[in-house]
Amino acid sequence: MNGSRTDRSWRSLRATPVVVVFSAVVAVALGTGALAIPCWFQAATGLDCPFCGGSRALGALLEGDLAGALDHNLFAVVVLLPLVAVVLVALARWEAGRAASWWPRGAPGRWSAVVLVVLLFMWWVVRVLPVPALEWLRA
Repeated sequence: MNGSRTDRSWRSLRATPVVVVFSAVVAVALGTGALAIPCWFQAATGLDCPFCGGSRALGALLEGDLAGALDHNLFAVVVLLPLVAVVLVALARWEAGRAASWWPRGAPGRWSAVVLVVLLFMWWVVRVLPVPALEWLRA
């Protein structure tokens, strides 16, 4: 069975290294300011989107400043970056034939996606609430 899940190995990785290198280059470009992507939502409404401050958070992480990164975008550091790492590992395992898919199948996959979307919208709402105690969450 050529190309089946069982006869592939870690040497069969093709897409994953490309995705990892591309992601790292984009992260460094965003974190250093070499690539600036303006937030259309903030430009239109004056409010932060869930990703506002993410580039500055990456920059702070590149400088080893975890507290600064958390200050710029808590959600990006605590949820999105670990999610990217987990998905890249899962993609490598899938491509090497060590897993059935890169995202959980069935109910666990659907629930994972729902939880991520709910967390994203909760972060978005909490971050733009006009509550003085939550001011530190804004980018």
